[in-house]
Amino acid sequence: MSSQPFIAITDLSHTYPGKRNTPEQPALVGVSLEVEAGAKVALLGPNGSGKSTLLKVLMTSLRPSRGRVCIAGLDLGRQPDLIRRQLGVVFQKPALDARMTVWENLVAAGRLYRIPRLQLGERLGGLLAHLGLSERQHTLVGALSGGLARRVELARALLPRPPLLILDEPTTGLDPVARREFWRQVEELRGETPMTVVLTTHLLEEAEGCDRVAILHRGRVLAYDKPAALQRQVGAEVLEVRGDDPEQLGRELGDFLGVRAQVVDQAVRLSLAGPTSLDALLARFGARIKALSLAHPSLDDVFVQLTGERLKPAEAAA
Repeated sequence: MSSQPFIAITDLSHTYPGKRNTPEQPALVGVSLEVEAGAKVALLGPNGSGKSTLLKVLMTSLRPSRGRVCIAGLDLGRQPDLIRRQLGVVFQKPALDARMTVWENLVAAGRLYRIPRLQLGERLGGLLAHLGLSERQHTLVGALSGGLARRVELARALLPRPPLLILDEPTTGLDPVARREFWRQVEELRGETPMTVVLTTHLLEEAEGCDRVAILHRGRVLAYDKPAALQRQVGAEVLEVRGDDPEQLGRELGDFLGVRAQVVDQAVRLSLAGPTSLDALLARFGARIKALSLAHPSLDDVFVQLTGERLKPAEAAA
């Protein structure tokens, strides 16, 4: 890998202006990140954490209030047109014309990218075959399943052979099978063509499959590292206990185990440094415990430790 990061974000901040009855809204606060060429990086956080705003800045569709962004050695503030040529984007909301066929949508996109006709035909043939869409090329996009339509979106984003692929919650609304197939194809394409990937997601398993994860909360980056490294910071195991008066139970459990307890969603959570026998704990507190679980840390546990909150269940399951 090059010693110079492919993406360098320095002290990036953005505030949306207030309206008559609403105050200004800070969306990004002093964000600094570096992404190496060829890496796959997830931006993880709930709605309102700043993920979408950060992507808009990277896509050059939003000029930030402050800070600097360089992509492939180009300064976003001074060279946005050149940066756009580095990008392929799969938006969260569909960007295809449902009344046109797969082929027609992709040809229209290729013309916008100013890809010469002969090159365009060759690229389309290769992408359609690779993504399993050859037999669907004359099908109206509106008649496709959600999973197939997302493959067409991916093909459109990859037409210019971009060194940077931006994915804004690309699997939203897909069932687990279609979601796995989408990522399998992305990984195959990454294996064939050098490409840096930046994605937003609410799904922990998608973030855990990335090279690095940036955890965002209220516009700030609270942590940025490899998923396994973030999980190790929590501890070896996470104990979650439910019972009456969780605040009092948490204080007593924390004293008993010699660790700090957090109460989140009426459950006591304790990060443990090593494997723990539950016999002594149950002997002491068993009558007051209604439910108990012990598991290795997840990225949700990292988020809880950093914020005292959980990623919202509805979003995590989206």
